[in-house]
Amino acid sequence: MFTAHRARHRAVLALAAAAALVVTGCTAEKKDDATSPSGAPAAPPAPKIAPGVTADTIKLGITYPDVESVRQYVNLDYGNFEVAYNALIKKINDNGGINGRKIVPVYGKINLISPAAAGETCVKMTRDEKVFAALGNFYGDEPLCYVQTNKTATIGGQLTAKRYATAAAPWFAYWRGGDELGDGMSQFAANNALSGKKVAVISNINEQAVMKDTVIPALQKLGVTPVETAVLDAPAQDPAAVGQQTGVFIQKFQASGADTVVVVGSMGASFPQVLEQTKYRPRLLFTDVGQANGYVGDKAKHDFTTLNDAVGLGFDVKWDDPAIKDCISTIEAAAPELKGKLVDPATVPGGQPTPGSSASIACMNLGLFKAIADKAGKDLNYETFQNAGFNLGAYQVPTYVDPATYTRDTPHGAVPPHLYKFNPATQKFDTKVS
Repeated sequence: MFTAHRARHRAVLALAAAAALVVTGCTAEKKDDATSPSGAPAAPPAPKIAPGVTADTIKLGITYPDVESVRQYVNLDYGNFEVAYNALIKKINDNGGINGRKIVPVYGKINLISPAAAGETCVKMTRDEKVFAALGNFYGDEPLCYVQTNKTATIGGQLTAKRYATAAAPWFAYWRGGDELGDGMSQFAANNALSGKKVAVISNINEQAVMKDTVIPALQKLGVTPVETAVLDAPAQDPAAVGQQTGVFIQKFQASGADTVVVVGSMGASFPQVLEQTKYRPRLLFTDVGQANGYVGDKAKHDFTTLNDAVGLGFDVKWDDPAIKDCISTIEAAAPELKGKLVDPATVPGGQPTPGSSASIACMNLGLFKAIADKAGKDLNYETFQNAGFNLGAYQVPTYVDPATYTRDTPHGAVPPHLYKFNPATQKFDTKVS
């Protein structure tokens, strides 16, 4: 069964605040994009330091989105992140901790429409609290404030080869941030979505690099040269400006004769909203089906003719796999009021709360950290932590059907994407194509 992994995690950013998430004071330095001979990202150096670690504790920084900050734009409720994390941490601590050390969490709730919020949280975690590692479903370049500027180990975020090459601390994730889209374009081609088509491509400013460095080269390799490309840079806090600029792009696409549009990343949640106000109906190919499900799953009434024959790339997950079931049981035991409510968010009607979102995010981030830290052993520092991650091997990320594989060349886990088609009957992308 498919569940929109990134819809649970990040659809709210596309709808309200993606462009606002600029990590103030944490601009990435430019470096060569070093890679290993295999083309995988090169491993950053890992010093024998252990900030936030004592003989019996490990301090972790845990960030999560403040959904209330975007309530005026979109009605989403992901549940209580701190309740979910606290329940899982308590179970770990009650069972002896990690190699005898108990986890001490430090939380950072990020206002999604404040350009400075993500950077302020980063500074708090790294310089004030001096955490051993930061955990979160970070967006765009957010992790670089931790792993590059402040040299702090990180779990989560969009781990691309380009970003990873700048890291100065261990970084592991289960989200490749677009690097997987080279193969994804081939999946579109295999589904007869590209041959003989006039293709346009659109992204927002935060994912422009994914479009330019991965999507367009992959299309060209398949013999497809886009007839138009567009990058949305209107402020996300200004819906009118976003709609106006997107409308201009749509007019250009239509004038060029484009009959197919590759919708990159978080544009999947907003582009169809503007498209449905026109009579133009190109076939939409979403690079992130989670964002497309964010569009179909919100409370508003939509004209889903925009999604005729639409397909999108996403991860194959299963809500009742043993790892997530155990995790959910732990949270329900600690918070009985949640019993029966921590269900697959993809099964919840649009506009309704999805407390399973915060639960699954906590399970995924904390589970990966614990697996690596357990393997690192009693002598926990950045060197042992990184080596443990490089040798973790096959690991079942909670909710994923396909196992992740963690090696020196795959710190992102290399979970493969699959292709899903929009199902008019269910009004979801729940029909697996490949």
